[in-house]
Amino acid sequence: MNDKHLEALLLCPTGQDAKLIASVLQHDSVNSKLTKDLDELCQMDYENAGVIIVAEEALTKEGVDILNEKLSTQNPWSDIPIILLTSGGARSKQFKMKRLEVFVTSGNVTLLERPLQPLTLLSATQVALRSRRRQFQVRSLLESQIEATKIRDEFISIASHELKTPLTSLKLQTQMTRRQIVRPEALLPDKMRKQLDYTIHQIDRLNKLVDDMLDISRINTGKLNITKTVFNFSELLYELIERFTPQFEAVGIQVKSDIAPHVFGNWDSYKLEQVINNLFSNAIRYSPHKNVTIGLRTQGDKAVFNVQDEGMGIAPKNLERIFERFERVSSVTSGLGLGLYITRQILDLHDATIRAESELGHGSNFIIELPL
Repeated sequence: MNDKHLEALLLCPTGQDAKLIASVLQHDSVNSKLTKDLDELCQMDYENAGVIIVAEEALTKEGVDILNEKLSTQNPWSDIPIILLTSGGARSKQFKMKRLEVFVTSGNVTLLERPLQPLTLLSATQVALRSRRRQFQVRSLLESQIEATKIRDEFISIASHELKTPLTSLKLQTQMTRRQIVRPEALLPDKMRKQLDYTIHQIDRLNKLVDDMLDISRINTGKLNITKTVFNFSELLYELIERFTPQFEAVGIQVKSDIAPHVFGNWDSYKLEQVINNLFSNAIRYSPHKNVTIGLRTQGDKAVFNVQDEGMGIAPKNLERIFERFERVSSVTSGLGLGLYITRQILDLHDATIRAESELGHGSNFIIELPL
């Protein structure tokens, strides 16, 4: 809106006067729209209007009332400037009252006495347009602030819920362990190992949530950076599959892989590991007891990596939305809804792309293309 080209709305008793004024303004790159009477002027949409230029003899008593009503219904942020063209010989009380009524209603009125000097008209018009642009700038800033506040509140709400869940579980687990300590017969090795494994899982979950929140902060401040080194993507992928195998097996996922060997590239290995973790975690969350296929190949000057599952799938209308902040495929799953958003931001820094192909009930395929 700040760069929007605003126009002048012109109302003069004779079309010739309006055309002359429009011609003068056009020399200063100001577009004009001519109106035939006050009724037409008041029926217009002021969204594109930067200033109203009206000759006082066009202000009939009824017309002034209509104009006053129109101006009084403007949005709180809006105060359209008016340039009122007066006649030096007109001293009647009636004309003075007309000018006064318009002035009192708007408060943003400039009086120009005719005969007009082109430079005076141009100067007054440009001042009015600058004033109008500032109004739109203020509106834009307010809308941005409202949106930022909404995002912040939504983030705090989701983060509070997601952080509270593992913390509550950890507290209960710790209380159970404390009770068992005073009962040596209850300290069975297998039972203690399972409890400790669960505790470690909840701590990992907390770490993931904190990492996501830190990444969002870095993204918002433009401080999410990458450090590139040449490494073998194939080896990293094998290592992460092995690391995730217990989690895949825990939810009954059968992993298939088709990974080309020795796919080298100049990337940030830590950040790409984060990307892979996000995709693997999504597969675990949304595809229990299903097959997951992990692929890596070279295609021209790109490395193509994909994770394909046989889970619930994603509706076509949501395929792009899932890469936005706080978006989740299903409301019944946990998480901040930041994983795919952060993934896309990381890949953008690598000049890489990610897309999703999916069909409801038939799984999803996330495909990443990285420049080699």
